[in-house]
Amino acid sequence: MKALFRVCAILVILLIGGGALTACGNDESDRSGTSLPADFPSDDVQLVDGTVLSASGEGDSWRVTIQGSAADGNPLANATKLLEDDGFEESSRAGDTANQTVLLSKSVDPGTLWVRVGVSADAAGGGSTAFYEVTRTD
Repeated sequence: MKALFRVCAILVILLIGGGALTACGNDESDRSGTSLPADFPSDDVQLVDGTVLSASGEGDSWRVTIQGSAADGNPLANATKLLEDDGFEESSRAGDTANQTVLLSKSVDPGTLWVRVGVSADAAGGGSTAFYEVTRTD
């Protein structure tokens, strides 16, 4: 009788967990933390893995802060590589080893997407926090 109860409990847990994962829908909803704005250009701007600490904006301008895992390495290098692999071109770099930003751009329809991604050793989450500023221009 106890074995039957255990099997039923495991099945219920699997069904609930599977339903929750199915309800998530797209890739961005798999992220924990704050939801991205509904009009964030997720198809064009790839973000590093991690928990979304904050996300704001609408229209042509957004800001996103993501707390990545320290085990994933340098979040700025990871973010830059993701964007370059998706067709963005680096325009400039600024800062020092503790506080850096990279500006990248990509032509999209309509206009151009500009992404400034940065890291700061002074961030609450330490060096594994990535900051994104995304702007669409005509």
